Amino acid sequence: MKNKMFNTFKIILVLALLTAIRPVKAQSMQMHHQHSSAGKNILLTLMDSMMVQMSKLPKATSPESDFIQQMIPHHEGAVAMAKYEIQHGKDFNMIQLARSILTEQTSEIQQMNLWLKQISATGKEMPSGYQQSMNRSMEAMMLTMPSNEQLTDIDHAFAAVMVPHHQAAVDMAKIILKYSGDQLTSGFAKQLISSQQVEIEQMSLFLK
Repeated sequence: MKNKMFNTFKIILVLALLTAIRPVKAQSMQMHHQHSSAGKNILLTLMDSMMVQMSKLPKATSPESDFIQQMIPHHEGAVAMAKYEIQHGKDFNMIQLARSILTEQTSEIQQMNLWLKQISATGKEMPSGYQQSMNRSMEAMMLTMPSNEQLTDIDHAFAAVMVPHHQAAVDMAKIILKYSGDQLTSGFAKQLISSQQVEIEQMSLFLK
């Protein structure tokens, strides 16, 4: 009799515990879902990944090699964001721009990887003030990045993040023109300034 009562008591206790646990588990899952939904915008996350890659670069032997070395992951960041816009964007003009960026910068990445081998072999000393100027261009880019809360839809987020990203590339190109007389590097920098300023204007108009 006592054993029967004890077993009955155990069953009641287990059922009570299960009843208490289920709401807690459901609440925990709901909180996890809200946390995931309120996570960082994917384009800002891609920017963070780009900055991490740039921070891991080995010390360059010349302004030319440093510029190309930094511009490769910078372009890779643009390519990653362009791919995301192509896959998930809704605006025709922004998707077309993303396709153009993807094609152009993928080609330039391949060129830069070849140039880096040539430039590294004929590098010169790093001039005073060069690295500080480059660091300031990166700082300016991050300071002008939109906040997570400002990025409401994919197309506007793409343009809003890509404008300061492109502007940083333009600033870096202007810096290398000041510090380098290398014909190949200077030619690429001038081409980069021209093409990316046009794209900055297009994206800025879209954001208005």
